[in-house]
Amino acid sequence: MNGRISLASAVLLSLLLCTFTGATSWGAAVVRPCSNPSGGQCGGISPNGGAWEAEFSSCCPSQHVCSYKTMYYSECVRLKEGEEFLVEQGMGSGSRRVLDESLASISGALDGFFMLINAQIIFFMQGGFAMLEVGIIQTKNAKSILFKNMLDMFVVALCWFFWGFAIAGKGASGQIERDGENHGNFGFGEGLTGDDGVTRWGSIDWRNAAPFIHSLTFATTTTTIMSGGVAERMKVEVYIFLSAILSSVVYASMVAWCWNEDGFMAKQGFIDFAGSCVVHLVGGSAALIGSIMVGPRRHRFAKDGTIINFKSTSLVLSSLGAFILAFTWISFNGSSVLYTKDSNMELSAFAILNTFLCLGSSGVMSVIIETVTHKGTYDLPYTINGMLGGLVAVTASCAFIDNWSAILLGILSALLSKGSSWLLLNKLHVDDPLDAFTVHGANGILGTLWVGLFARKDLIERFGKSGEGLFMGAGDGSLLLAQVLGCLLAFFFTVVCYVAACILWFAMARVVKALSPSSVIVVETVAGEDYDEVDEIEEDMTTVSSIDLDSLSLRDRICLSLRVSRDAEIVGADFIYHEGNAFELTKNQVKMYNQEKNAQERIQKKRIDEERARDGVGGEGGSINAGD
Repeated sequence: MNGRISLASAVLLSLLLCTFTGATSWGAAVVRPCSNPSGGQCGGISPNGGAWEAEFSSCCPSQHVCSYKTMYYSECVRLKEGEEFLVEQGMGSGSRRVLDESLASISGALDGFFMLINAQIIFFMQGGFAMLEVGIIQTKNAKSILFKNMLDMFVVALCWFFWGFAIAGKGASGQIERDGENHGNFGFGEGLTGDDGVTRWGSIDWRNAAPFIHSLTFATTTTTIMSGGVAERMKVEVYIFLSAILSSVVYASMVAWCWNEDGFMAKQGFIDFAGSCVVHLVGGSAALIGSIMVGPRRHRFAKDGTIINFKSTSLVLSSLGAFILAFTWISFNGSSVLYTKDSNMELSAFAILNTFLCLGSSGVMSVIIETVTHKGTYDLPYTINGMLGGLVAVTASCAFIDNWSAILLGILSALLSKGSSWLLLNKLHVDDPLDAFTVHGANGILGTLWVGLFARKDLIERFGKSGEGLFMGAGDGSLLLAQVLGCLLAFFFTVVCYVAACILWFAMARVVKALSPSSVIVVETVAGEDYDEVDEIEEDMTTVSSIDLDSLSLRDRICLSLRVSRDAEIVGADFIYHEGNAFELTKNQVKMYNQEKNAQERIQKKRIDEERARDGVGGEGGSINAGD
């Protein structure tokens, strides 16, 4: 019965699709009646979706039927011995085999439609991340954040085309690999051999278009996660470079190892349904190591370790971003079945159900935690992060766990989000403006391990894999071990590649003299003033001193090569790099910038006067702008 219902649904959907596209001869496209026997091609649909064209109007010889091949092409197929003709009203003569082949073609079209429509929804995650980030960060950096989110789309699309898609192989949304070879398709190299027998260069084969688009949206999501950890202080050019490495090398390699059935982690039994590990742990790990390497924002920590909070741009925008992300997450998780056969669609619906349950329990638990810890008040940013953490956690297991398990996972995710955020900020002094590692990294680990603990054997087998959670009866712990290994691989591989990329950038910057060895920088030796108490800063700024760049440690020099200029940190990246601010600056921001700018100029002038005095040259030195 389910099969008949699914078949009827497929036929009905195809009729609707053809109606919208103007294809008026759908029935004839499946099986075409023949009256004047002849050979060769027997039918075709005009490019505009209209009637059959005259040159394709010839029919098939005896014992042949006209079989639908593509939207624009049909050919005569000889009946096999013993096959019976089927004569149905409005469909002409045909055979059960030809009808089955035609239905298989329809199923393939539905698979492509399913993958593409979900890819479009997932792509809208970029808008959700942009609103979430721009709402949390300081007003003076709003344009910069939006600009970097736009860059994610540009850079990742090209890098994924040229080599990322090829590295990912079959793990990239079911990519068809090159003929007879166990690797994918490079945009600049040799691709699949086409139906005409020609092997083309410099183009993704049309059969891989849908897998390419779907997998691209996952790659852009991974990269955007990183931007939250380095927000407000990383150079644009550095961010572009790291985005390219993260998406098309680190993420693509994880896809090949974990989602390609021939990957070594897949062979170990590792299971990650939609990407708690492959997408979110990779992105979260990059955010963590990035925030450590680039250092905290100015005035984030006082000299005594006190945490100084900054005013956010707009929690309204952040809330809008959270709603967008929750909406797009339905497609993110639900479309990971990739294909529309009966069991897959049921699995997709079940995954979406668990996604909602985990979202709900993590959100409610976040509100309870904040009510208790803040004595009756509610913290909107933490509630948002708690909800997103639950979505991340359930992503790996949503298709394989019971409903009660999804609810329990959401509760634990909220607790983990609160604890890991407090640990990183208060004890380790890691400045992660969006709590990117807390939301995506920590919860990515929790969600990945949850598969090894509570995944059901029957649901995993429906997905074409094997294994069972440790607490689900006959589980022997092998699945949990594979999940642990997957988490370790994702974290350390990302960290190593990210650090190597930062060092490479520093080396390139030295080569092109982007960072001159003889330059002088101004370093603030005291940071005890609260951001809201800028009026109390001494007029002469005697706590500011200058040092030579070569006297810094290698880590600090690398950090400086990654960060925006000092002026951009003070007055905002928008003012320095984007021709004005998206929002009006506060009086304190302007006053702080003017005071520190004047202090820098006085120090530079004093340094030049001292050098001239040592050289026996009289007169006062001229004023030099900071960074000259």
